[in-house]
Amino acid sequence: MKVFDLSEFQPDDRVYTLAEEHDADGVILKLGETLSGTPTLDPKFETFVNDAIENKLPYGIYYVSHARSMDDFMQEANWINDTMYDLLGGIFPSLGIWWDMEVPSVCRDDVWPQLRDVIGTQQSWYDANKDKIGIYAGYSYFNQYCDMNELAYYAIPVWVAQYGYHENSLKAEHPELKHAGWQYADSYEGMSQDVSEWYGI
Repeated sequence: MKVFDLSEFQPDDRVYTLAEEHDADGVILKLGETLSGTPTLDPKFETFVNDAIENKLPYGIYYVSHARSMDDFMQEANWINDTMYDLLGGIFPSLGIWWDMEVPSVCRDDVWPQLRDVIGTQQSWYDANKDKIGIYAGYSYFNQYCDMNELAYYAIPVWVAQYGYHENSLKAEHPELKHAGWQYADSYEGMSQDVSEWYGI
């Protein structure tokens, strides 16, 4: 599958364009991000998710975490849950829920136990879809901040960003992990656009 990552930085009609040109097999939409300590909805999420549903495109959602503690992670998890029920009617996205681990506050040596445990809590909430709650991060993040043995043991899906390389190095080096996708480019047909090869979860 070819999957595109959409947020407020894409044009309002992006889902329709992808659907009309048959470029996308699915989309993963930014649900929100913690800004100034407050979980905040992406301005275009509602537009994009409604367009994805209308165009029958499979979709997932991601949240950009800024958690500095377990309490912060739980605040974000509860917000994701409440917002998903408010805006999606409790329907679980077929391409999963993803923790986007990119900002400096989540690049810390003590982050792994907290991230592992908040995902475990979500798995208990969404038992029928517990295998569709994963981590999105760059190749180096997984190697530096995640416990590979526990990632494999708990079968937490991984979606890795690694641009300009001929293969998904994380998948090649750690085939034991549950690989969901590889974001291999941050541009598409001359525009800023993250695009992934999706293996499925």
